[in-house]
Amino acid sequence: MGDIIDLFEKGGFVMFVIFCLSVYITAVIIFKIYQFWRMQTLNPLFVEQLEKNPDRQLLRANLASANLSNNPVAKLMLSALKVIELPDATSETTREEISRVAAAELRYLEAHMRGLELVANIAPLLGLLGTVVGMVDAFAALEQAGARVNPSLLAGGIWTALLTTVAGLSVAIPALAAQYIFDGKIEKIRASMKDISIRVLSLPSGRGTIAQSGRNPSRYSARK
Repeated sequence: MGDIIDLFEKGGFVMFVIFCLSVYITAVIIFKIYQFWRMQTLNPLFVEQLEKNPDRQLLRANLASANLSNNPVAKLMLSALKVIELPDATSETTREEISRVAAAELRYLEAHMRGLELVANIAPLLGLLGTVVGMVDAFAALEQAGARVNPSLLAGGIWTALLTTVAGLSVAIPALAAQYIFDGKIEKIRASMKDISIRVLSLPSGRGTIAQSGRNPSRYSARK
């Protein structure tokens, strides 16, 4: 424990900032793992039933009783089916409901993703900054030593300065890996939402087919 504290003291203020970033990304990674874990898996049978034009009221009841309250795709299906069951349902109202639910769910899934990206980009720069500052201090010490230059003085200054670079990379690499993994999962959910929206909007309603020819049934979008 004493050696770790000593390393932090040698790294200076930059090392403390990098440590705070490491605590942040650890918390974010744990939160995102829990966030994806608590999403129950959507049974493909529900999606297949949409293609067979099932009893929508029965499908809604099955979705509601399947304990899928945390699954974003199931939420999208359930909300859209509720809308098209209304007697005055139109293509525009259904699209608006799909867009609203999809945007809200994707915003929740993308929570802290920008934070991971920021840490992945800034941690190496902080490490480089700490190294440059350490090298400046090391060469300043050499200048003060004058003719009595001790090679160990320079070597010690260099390895101490490089500590922040190592720390910065050690934080940035897991942050970048986590960002790519979580972003891949969000992309799969986004694709499933788009597929569900197309299938739901092609279902007949009280006024005919929801999806009208010549119009894009999946207008919702989300900022990555």
